Amino acid sequence: MKTYLFLFFISLALSSTGFAQFPHCLMPSPVIGSVSYGDSLLNTREILQKAGIKKIYAYHSSSEKLNTYRSQTSVINKNGNIESITTCFPKNEHTNTEWCIFDTVLYDDQGRIHEAKSRDTRGYENSQILYEHIGENEVKFSQITKMQNKQWDTLIDYRYFNKKGQMVKLIQTRKNRPTETSLYYYNADGLLDSVQYENSPLPSIVFKRISKGKKKIIGAQIQHSKFKWVFDQSGQCNSLSITTTYPPRSNYTGVKKVETEYHYNPDGTLSKISIKRSDKVRSTMSYTYLK
Repeated sequence: MKTYLFLFFISLALSSTGFAQFPHCLMPSPVIGSVSYGDSLLNTREILQKAGIKKIYAYHSSSEKLNTYRSQTSVINKNGNIESITTCFPKNEHTNTEWCIFDTVLYDDQGRIHEAKSRDTRGYENSQILYEHIGENEVKFSQITKMQNKQWDTLIDYRYFNKKGQMVKLIQTRKNRPTETSLYYYNADGLLDSVQYENSPLPSIVFKRISKGKKKIIGAQIQHSKFKWVFDQSGQCNSLSITTTYPPRSNYTGVKKVETEYHYNPDGTLSKISIKRSDKVRSTMSYTYLK
């Protein structure tokens, strides 16, 4: 359970590929390998709408090494919201050709995400996400996924927001698992300050901030990993470093470090993301835009 919650928090709090509407992306992440429909601290809906972006094409230089997707094409509507994502993977030991996943995002009459569907190259639907907006500050998030045994599994979250649109509470309900609750707190600047877990052995996560010249640095210890984000004066994230020290008797040993650098175009959109790992793997996500 500890590992499960840790991985869920990382994917939730650090996801950053998304473009629109759903404000659950709280801190920038390495991006590569993630798909999200939520707004982010990197390519935000505001930036995309202001720049008049209609389509984003991302290409990953080392997809085979990291066992992730090679390219991703996102279509953006006039409000800066994502309408569809096509994610393509290279051939591997299971398939002799490139294969793709097609995501479609639907919105209600208020511009809020209502539903997201995912299908494969053959047209088979493999997941569906439903967003039920309960009042102004609560969303029921239901994800229906087709498992390897061809059975369907449903994951349900309840997400609560304050008047600023920041998520302050998350309740996770899973089949055959006890209900888990996470609480999110913010400082006066609106930045994530800490995360606490109810009825859980997990320790609280506290984000520490320091200023160094013209840069602002945010750090956090999340289980066995140390995170450090560096922001410039304009509020753009320039880099993220993650150092993980694996405990004895785990599946891995020693220390692993991942360094991520973010580069931007003059209009504020991402130009590329570079990742360097301690095992000498290098990768780059390059972005091009259609207006």
